[in-house]
Amino acid sequence: MASRPATKPWQKHAPPRRPSYVPLWQRRVEEEEEKKKQRHAAAPPRAAAPEEQQQAEKTPRRTSTKRGDSARRAISANLTVLAAISNPNTKIGIVLRYVRFDLYFEDSVVAAQAVWPAPVQVAPGGSVPRRVHLVVSSVSVTRQDAALWRNATAKGGRPVALRLAGRFRTQLNFDRWFFRYRYWVKPQCTLWLDPPPSGALRRSRC
Repeated sequence: MASRPATKPWQKHAPPRRPSYVPLWQRRVEEEEEKKKQRHAAAPPRAAAPEEQQQAEKTPRRTSTKRGDSARRAISANLTVLAAISNPNTKIGIVLRYVRFDLYFEDSVVAAQAVWPAPVQVAPGGSVPRRVHLVVSSVSVTRQDAALWRNATAKGGRPVALRLAGRFRTQLNFDRWFFRYRYWVKPQCTLWLDPPPSGALRRSRC
């Protein structure tokens, strides 16, 4: 049995030798790649063509939403409304099972508040006052509404127009026939207020 010759110590970790014969096509490929690397390293940075530059200027850039932008679109205000809920009928009593007020600026809901305690009973031909405190705290609105709010609340500006919409769950009590009829009532009022800090009521239309 023939024994395998032992490997010499200095040949134990020696790198593999490259074969002496290299095909001609492989040498040409290596030369072309080396020339490309040299040309790429020596070439100066290419300036953008006028057409490409114009196209880049026309392309809109994406703008990230920042906190400053959202802060400019937020409005804050406090409004106290003394609502007098009246019953024009002199024979039938009214019970309001649910009372809620929504405050609008232009087309944006800026505050909402339910009236408690409920129910609210209004005698025939009577009236019941209810105080509603509406707080508008950093409410985000559209850019257009934010610009209108800044112009209206600026010093020396015109009265601020707000819309107050109610939502009442109404019940009619017919004592004679012990019959109760329930339905929804949605009254709306437009309020014109002086700019801050006074904020006095100029006029209203309901």
